[in-house]
Amino acid sequence: MLTLGPIIVLISLSFGRCFSLVVFPSFGQERQRQLFMVTESAYLERSTIPIAATIKHDEPIKMFPLSCPPLLLLQSSAPVISKEECDSLIEYFDYITSPTEHDYPHNNMDNLDATQIEHAKSLLDDVHNIVDTVTNCPKHDGETKLPRYVRYYETVIDEDILSDPQSFSQVLLPDGVHVDTNNGKLFRHITAILYLTNSSSSDIFNFGGGTTFPLAMPWIGADDMNDNSSLLSSAKALLERNIQHTKADIDQSTNSDGRRLELACVNTFNRDREVDTFGYEHNTVGVRVVPQAGRLIMFHNVDDAGMPDPASFHGGEELIRIRTDQQSTQNVEMTKNILVFFKEIPLNSFTDQESFAECAAKARQWTTKTYYQLRQ
Repeated sequence: MLTLGPIIVLISLSFGRCFSLVVFPSFGQERQRQLFMVTESAYLERSTIPIAATIKHDEPIKMFPLSCPPLLLLQSSAPVISKEECDSLIEYFDYITSPTEHDYPHNNMDNLDATQIEHAKSLLDDVHNIVDTVTNCPKHDGETKLPRYVRYYETVIDEDILSDPQSFSQVLLPDGVHVDTNNGKLFRHITAILYLTNSSSSDIFNFGGGTTFPLAMPWIGADDMNDNSSLLSSAKALLERNIQHTKADIDQSTNSDGRRLELACVNTFNRDREVDTFGYEHNTVGVRVVPQAGRLIMFHNVDDAGMPDPASFHGGEELIRIRTDQQSTQNVEMTKNILVFFKEIPLNSFTDQESFAECAAKARQWTTKTYYQLRQ
């Protein structure tokens, strides 16, 4: 039987703002699991970082598992940058992605000056260094220089849509569910997402914005009597048909493989909000990450065989506002802003599928050993 030893990770690296990844033994309370018991935890220490008071200099940042293997999904225990720094990155990416440098989403703001731009670039370099460190994947020339910047706006719906799970799935997940090797990006073996904004998890009229992994077995709270084998069969069936995005499954019946994964996301959403799950069968499977500004998640997209990992199917939720009779014109429009970093296996590190699989397996082994230290 596999058990998990309590240990915390120690490696020393330093960058422009003195980040270091350190590991040392942990003797905290062990948490019983059927196969796994506690994690190794990676601490990212900040030594000389000019940050806001919301992040303390002496508080290390710990990466901890959100799911049980085989899906390797982790989240930072604290923000890796402050809310003010998140706002700086939002302003910067809104600026550089607008049709013209004067056309902001924030049209009440002046153009960024050279100092603000240089500050944002320096901050982005620091975030790259953090991602490189916690994934153990240094950036290289084959990767994109900038992360993908995604901004979600609110969708206003009538409340009765909530009672129809299939209709609601189209509203909650208009882009469906996918693996990040989609569109031929087969070398993307790890994804990291930095949340730049907060999403509400308790407001009954404003909700959504999470990132859902419908096949993940939660690290905490999973029912050992339940499993994801049925959903996993659907995910594998999609990949066997070379479908890496549920929108490519044209079968609209509720029992189709694509719709089953989408409805599983709705079930996870409803479970987390403690509302009726429509009796859907996978009641304790699935992990939903609610955005918190400055928090980072990472997950592996490729399995030990170098193939897309069916357990890594995930979807990004819309921000949703329920239409009410008391709808105020003074309501502040919410947005969800994220930066997505794709870590790719360098082309010069493999020659064929077998050697690519060895690289992917080696990366997974590092993550497992670092954050899920196993022993017989």
